[in-house]
Amino acid sequence: MKPNRFLLRLIIPILLIALFAASCDQYQADRADLQPTSGLIKTIPPATLTAISAAGKGTGTPIPNPMGIPWSALEGLELDFWYVWDLVEPGAGMNAIVDQFNRENEWGITVKPVDQGLVLDPLESIEMVFTEGLVPNILISDASSIAGWYQAGLIVDLTPFLDDAAAGLSSGEQKDYYPGIFESFTLDGSVRPGLPFTQTIQVLFYNQSWANELGFVSPPMTSAEFIEQSCTAAEDGEESEHDREGHTGVLLSPEADNITSLIFSYGGSLLNPSWDGYHFSSPESKQVAQVWQTLYLDRCGLMISQYPNSMTNEKEIEWFNRRGALMMMGSAQLMEHIQMGANHTGRADDWIILPFVGPDGDKAVTSEIQSGVVFKTSPEEELAAWLFLKYITSPEVQAEWVQFSAYYPTRKDSLRHLRDYRDENPDWSQGLNLLKYAWAVPLHPSWTTVQLAVGDSFEEIIALAPMDLDAQLIALDEMAAELWKYSQE
Repeated sequence: MKPNRFLLRLIIPILLIALFAASCDQYQADRADLQPTSGLIKTIPPATLTAISAAGKGTGTPIPNPMGIPWSALEGLELDFWYVWDLVEPGAGMNAIVDQFNRENEWGITVKPVDQGLVLDPLESIEMVFTEGLVPNILISDASSIAGWYQAGLIVDLTPFLDDAAAGLSSGEQKDYYPGIFESFTLDGSVRPGLPFTQTIQVLFYNQSWANELGFVSPPMTSAEFIEQSCTAAEDGEESEHDREGHTGVLLSPEADNITSLIFSYGGSLLNPSWDGYHFSSPESKQVAQVWQTLYLDRCGLMISQYPNSMTNEKEIEWFNRRGALMMMGSAQLMEHIQMGANHTGRADDWIILPFVGPDGDKAVTSEIQSGVVFKTSPEEELAAWLFLKYITSPEVQAEWVQFSAYYPTRKDSLRHLRDYRDENPDWSQGLNLLKYAWAVPLHPSWTTVQLAVGDSFEEIIALAPMDLDAQLIALDEMAAELWKYSQE
C-alpha cells in the first residue's frame, strides 16, 4: 500500500462527497432543456393519503391514529425541506412537486423547499449548519452521509414509520422497491435511516458494432465471455485514423463502484456475515482481483489512473468514443457524452450498456442512492415529515422527478408512469433493464473513506502486477477495519 497518498486523501472525505454531487451536475449541465414530458405534475394525487381519505368517502371506518398521534395534531405544521439535486433550473422541478403536495394534502401540512445545491459545496455547507444546531425536517441528498448523521443522533430510524398500520407502507408497497436496493439499504441489517428516492447505477458501456465485427453476436453473459471479448478486441489488428494510439479490450477504472459491482456479480458481499466489518479478502473478492490483474498482464485491459488525474472520466469517454476500447466502466449518467465517431468502416458505432457479470452469469450494478431522511424534531413534525417523504418517494412522484433529472427510480411501479419518457429517451431506457440487478453500497459511516482504500488497492493490483493478491486484500481488510473502528469513535 501507499500510506502517504491514502492518508492525504483520507483527510478530505467531505470534499469527495461533494465532488460526487458536483460531477453529476457537470455531466447533466447539457440537459438544461429537459422538461416533464407528461401531465403528471398536474394530475397525480398525493400518494400519502391513508385512512383519512377513506373516511372522506363516508365508509364509516374508524380513522386510526398514526404513531399514536392524532391526525389533527398535524394541522398547520410547517416543515423545512432541503435538497441538492435539482438539475434543470433552480427549484423548478422539485418546487413543482412540493407545491402540489402543499395544495392537495389533507392534513394542512406546508412544506418549504430550499435548494441547497446552489452553493459551491452543498454537503459541506449542510454539515456546517448542523454544527450550529440547525437542522431541516426533511433532506434528500447523497446517501453517503446519512449513516454519520444517524450515528450523531440527528435523524430517525424510519422502521416504525414504515410498519405503522395507519401511515406506513404496506408489504406490497415495500416489495415495490427494487429488492437489492431495499434489502441492502440498512444499517446493521435492521435500522433504516433513509428511504431511497432516486438512483444512479454503475454500468459497462459496450461497443456493439465493433463486437459484431469481431464475430460476437451477443454481449458477454459470463466473466469468461467478458475476458474473451476483451482480449479479442485488444488483439484486433485493424487500426484507423481514429485509432492511432492503439486500442484495448476494456478500460479498467479502479473506482470503488466498479470494484463493488464486480464483487456483487461474483456472489460476494462487502461486509462480513455479522455486518460488523468489511471482508475484502473473501474468495469472491480474490477472484475479481485475479481477473483484474490478468486482464492487465495479458494486455486485454488498460488502466487510466484515477489519482491525481481529475480528468479521468473525460479521457475514458474520449478513448471509448474513438474505438479505443470495446468496453468502458462508468456511471450511467455519462451516457449523454457517449457519441461514438465513425469507425474504420466509415459508419458511426452503436453502443449499449450492460451489467457487470460473474462466472455463473450473475449480474450486478452498484447503485448510488439519493435518499430522503427525517431529522429529529418533535413527534408531530417527524410524522408530518414522514408523510411528505412517503409522498415524494411514491411511484408517481418518482416518475415525475425522473423527467426533470434523468436519474433512475427506485420503485418498479414508477415505470407505468414513464411510458412516453421511455419511448422518447431510448438510451436512458436501457438502464431500466439493469435496475433489478442493483445493490447499494454499505451505509456505514466509514464507507466514505473505505471506498478510497478500495480504489487505491485495486489500482496497485494493476500498477504493481504481478503481486501477492492475498497479502494485498488482507492489507485492505486491515485498513478497512481501522477505518470502521475510527468512524465508531
